[in-house]
Amino acid sequence: MTYLDSLREGTSIDSIKTDLLRTAYDNDAAFLNRIDPRVLFAWYAVFLVVPWLFFDLMILSGLLAFVSIIAAVSRVSKFLIAMLAFGTVTNLALYAVVAGLLGDGAGAVVALLPYTFKLTIISVASLAVFSSMSPKDISRGLLSLGVPRQFTFVIAYGYRMLPVLLQEYHDVVNSLRLRSRAPESPGFWRWRHYLYLLRLSVRAFYPMIFNVAKRSRVTVEAMESRGFSQSLQGSASRELQLEELRVRPFDVAFLVGSLAVVVAIAVLGS
Repeated sequence: MTYLDSLREGTSIDSIKTDLLRTAYDNDAAFLNRIDPRVLFAWYAVFLVVPWLFFDLMILSGLLAFVSIIAAVSRVSKFLIAMLAFGTVTNLALYAVVAGLLGDGAGAVVALLPYTFKLTIISVASLAVFSSMSPKDISRGLLSLGVPRQFTFVIAYGYRMLPVLLQEYHDVVNSLRLRSRAPESPGFWRWRHYLYLLRLSVRAFYPMIFNVAKRSRVTVEAMESRGFSQSLQGSASRELQLEELRVRPFDVAFLVGSLAVVVAIAVLGS
């Protein structure tokens, strides 16, 4: 198998769907998923604030390396990381183009590097926390912090529906391909073939949304028949959901150790 074939196989719809399914359903073995969600929210709050306290690129690089290690051991989706990296690189390129048109390309890009580093640190920390925790843990953690249960249910339901949405889109695209005729000649650099796939992708959006809306309605009706709305008002239901939350010594050690690493990076970087 050539490098191009392996790259095409790794970026196929099936690979993306499998990776999203693992993120939504099979993340119990992830490192951050073993930690109490309230502790993870506190850890995330630290990395929302700390990057804005520094402007030194060495310190910001150390913070980025630390959250990247946490994201790597937490089995963050490679496609989400690739999208983040692509967005960061294209933003820097856009900065360079705009600044070059205004007359100071290199200086403006260097001045914007700390800001880009800060946003990247926060983005990687967000990916590490929210793609590692299961939807159930996220909803429980938010519920323990006083967030209304309706909102926590929407978050958990959205996580569960994302792979279903991608599967539905894939099925609609395949059905449209079976009912349509591909161009006989792909053209120079296969532009006719890619234009044909682009048209199918656009046409598949409305049937996908319609089918997912029907599934969502069936889900809502099934939950209402089981008394979901009534359980939202009961304190016993809330206590039942939160009874498994426990802050263990390992959770406290992880938070304290992360703070110690941040202090060490700040001291060594300065």
